[in-house]
Amino acid sequence: MKYSISAGHEETLRAAKEVLLSGGNAVDAAIAAYWMSFLSEPCMASAGAGGFALVNVPNQGIEMVDFFCQTPMTKKVESRLDFYPVTIDFGPTTEDFHVGLGSMATPGAISGMYAMHEKWGSIPMKELASQAVRSAKEGIALNTFQALDLELLKDIFSISPRGREIFFNQEITKKEGELIQMPYLADFLESMALEGSDLFYKGEIARKLVFDCQENGGTLALEDLANYKTIFREPLSFHWKEYEVYTTNYPSSGGIILAALLKTIESKLSKELRINSKEHFDLLLEVNQLIHSLKDNDTELINYLKTNFHIISEDENSNLNTQGTSHFNIVDKNGMAVALTTSIGEGCGYFIEGTDMQMNNMLGEAALLPNGFHSWQENSRLRSMMTPTMVRKQNDLVFVTGTGGAGRIPFMLAQTILNTLHFNLPLYKAVHSPKLYFDGSELNAENGFDHEYSGPINFKEWNGKSLYFGGTHSIILSNESSEAVGDERRYGVGESA
Repeated sequence: MKYSISAGHEETLRAAKEVLLSGGNAVDAAIAAYWMSFLSEPCMASAGAGGFALVNVPNQGIEMVDFFCQTPMTKKVESRLDFYPVTIDFGPTTEDFHVGLGSMATPGAISGMYAMHEKWGSIPMKELASQAVRSAKEGIALNTFQALDLELLKDIFSISPRGREIFFNQEITKKEGELIQMPYLADFLESMALEGSDLFYKGEIARKLVFDCQENGGTLALEDLANYKTIFREPLSFHWKEYEVYTTNYPSSGGIILAALLKTIESKLSKELRINSKEHFDLLLEVNQLIHSLKDNDTELINYLKTNFHIISEDENSNLNTQGTSHFNIVDKNGMAVALTTSIGEGCGYFIEGTDMQMNNMLGEAALLPNGFHSWQENSRLRSMMTPTMVRKQNDLVFVTGTGGAGRIPFMLAQTILNTLHFNLPLYKAVHSPKLYFDGSELNAENGFDHEYSGPINFKEWNGKSLYFGGTHSIILSNESSEAVGDERRYGVGESA
């Protein structure tokens, strides 16, 4: 095996592939792919984003890299904040997200890549940024998924004059096939490759970002940026069947929810269970309902895992979670692997001058702040549902996966893992088999289950595959071979050689 990559965009995959073929390791490839995603997946990835990664180093173990967003050290007077709603039209429904400079949290994207590079990288950062630099100058054509996302988020991307210059033709968003060019991103990456992450967190860019916050109703201060740190953590690990699952620990709550889902499913599995049968449908619904009732109460969830399955998690984090994500996986010829998930939320509408990068709006999502806006704790990591996941068998890495999909993330991952490692489906079929999700009031399922549901819950059956059910880009490994699949729900791509 030379490499295996699954990702959300063909250019993200290509950037990783070129680094691996030139002799770089999986972390080098992940950094190059991440820089490229700023351009290829601008609705999800940015220097203003944050995320989580798992890194598998053969004969050493798996580490969790927490480069997610941090709340400001000091709250500002709410009446002085640039903080306001934008309504996003999803077709059947609409949802309000709050944007503006007052919705930004301290981003960790740049810090995370430099921390990973310092610990595991083998190629100079300038070389890892070179593909993204070249593409930012020449442009990348919008693919189907990014064009759909851009149209969905047009009222946020159009807030900034720079956003309109990059992503719009007059008043209309650019369409599939049209070029996206970010010349300032090219300059930014070239400068940062020479000067390091301090350019962003302590230098000219930090000062400009903070000046705009001070003048125009933002929250971030120089000390917020200067004090940001990437944190290397122990992942959450637990036995499932004959496997060992490694996933995110707090401040991502997705991992502990995934553990609760998989262990509960395991306790109810029978050898006679058939894929997509009525019994399979009923089992998923039963477990979805149970874990959904626990997922927003950390104390109950921790106690449930400890009492029923003897799984101990780290202390919970009381800040709430965020959404709007992209994911990729990379395995190199030596077995080093990276699973990385990132997010800017929906974006806050503010582009950092001289970078072509939009900042996150992590403090502006009403559905994720039930105690009200500005209820977050100062100077602490926000919680997330992002759940990059790896599975081992007898110390050998056998499966790598992750997805976007907000609060649905761990529920979709549990079903893909079940399809792959219990039902033993070929990976393409495991990823694309119908998925089910109970949101607390409505049951949603893709068609393909052999069910006869007539219960009291309002039931919506979806025709075909939908990005609502995530996009579980995955890699499966056995002996010297591997297979990578990008989930078609989010126009993912996969390649192995």
